[in-house]
Amino acid sequence: MECRIDRDEFVKGLYRVQNVVEKKGTMAILLNVLIEAQKDGISIMATDLEIALKGFHPAEIIKEGKATLLAKKLYEVVKELPEKNVSLRLKENQWLEISSGKSIFNIMGLSPETFPSLPTYEENGFFSAEVDALKEMIEKTIFAVSSDESRYNLTGVFFTKAGDEEGKNIRMVATDGYRLSMIDRPLKIEGQGLESGILLPKKGLLEFIRLLDEGGEKVWMKLVNNNFIVKKENVVLIMRLLDAEFPDYRQVIPQKSKRHFQMKRSQILESLRRVSILSSEKTKGVKFHFSQDLLELSTHNPELGEAKEEFPVDYKGEDLIVGFNSRFFLEVLNILKSDEIIIELEDGKSPAVIRPSDDEKHTCVIMPMRI
Repeated sequence: MECRIDRDEFVKGLYRVQNVVEKKGTMAILLNVLIEAQKDGISIMATDLEIALKGFHPAEIIKEGKATLLAKKLYEVVKELPEKNVSLRLKENQWLEISSGKSIFNIMGLSPETFPSLPTYEENGFFSAEVDALKEMIEKTIFAVSSDESRYNLTGVFFTKAGDEEGKNIRMVATDGYRLSMIDRPLKIEGQGLESGILLPKKGLLEFIRLLDEGGEKVWMKLVNNNFIVKKENVVLIMRLLDAEFPDYRQVIPQKSKRHFQMKRSQILESLRRVSILSSEKTKGVKFHFSQDLLELSTHNPELGEAKEEFPVDYKGEDLIVGFNSRFFLEVLNILKSDEIIIELEDGKSPAVIRPSDDEKHTCVIMPMRI
C-alpha cells in the first residue's frame, strides 16, 4: 500500500472513528483502525463488534493495499504533522511509514487479515429521512436510556412505526424505569421488522448523532437481519440491534389525569436548579406543592439545610403534594425547547406526564418518589 492524502482530510477520518474503537482491549485488533487504499481514495474503519464506522476519503493511490494501526496513536501522530500533504507506505512486517515534510514516522501494525469484516448488504432498499428530525428524536430520547447493564432491554432506544393509519410517523422511546421519553415525527419508514420495532444501542446512537452533526439534509437507513445500517454521503455506520424485548411502554403512560398545570419552562427550570442544590446527593429529592395558581418547590437536608421557592402556575384545583428526583426532572426540562410546559398528575403517587405546550407528539413521564 502506498498513497498520498491531505492531512486535514486524514485527521477528519481518524477523529470520526475514535469513539468507536474498543476501549477495554479484550482483542488487540479492536484497538486498531483499518486503512484500505483502493482506486481513488482510502477507507478508514473501526469497530468494537457491536458497531462499525467506515468513511471514504479522496487520496492519490500509488499502490493499493491495507494496514491496521493503533487508532489513538495514529490520530495523535497525524494531527501533529507539519505539512498539508501526508504520504503513507506499507513496509515489511506490517510497518507503516508516515511522512510529511521532514517528519517521518514508522509505526508497527497488525495483520489486516485479522480485522473483522463488515456485514454484507445490497445497495438498494435504503429509505431516507431528514437529518434535523432524526437528530431531534435521538437527542430527546437518549437521555432516558438506562445505564444499568443488568437491565439490558432498557439500554437502548426503541425505534418503530407510530401506529398511525397512513404509516407516516416514526416513534422513538427510551426509559430506565424511572423516567420515559417518547417522540413521534412524520417520517415514513419501510422495511421488515420496523412494524414491531427494533432496539438501537446507546453507543451506536451517539455515533449516529455525531454523524448527523456533520450537516447535510438527508440520511439513508436500512435494516439487514440484526444490523441497522446508516449511510450519509461517504460514511457508513452499522450497529447491531440489541437482542432483547423492549417493555410495553404504553402501560407506563397515564391516559388521563385529573390535574393539569401549565407554567413557563424557564421558571421551573431555574427554580428547580436553585432548590436542588441542597437536596440529598443520593436521592436528589424535591417536594412539589401545587396549590391555587402556585407551585412551591422545597427540599430538606439534615446535613445541609433547607430551601424553598414558589412561583405562579396556571392551575385551578385542590392542593397536591408530590416528590420527584430533581435530576430526572431537570434532564426532561433541558431537552424540551418550548416556552411553556404542561404537567399532568392524577394524585401524589402517580407518574407525572410532562409535555411541551406546543408539541403533542412529545411525551415525557417521571415516576414520583417518597420524601
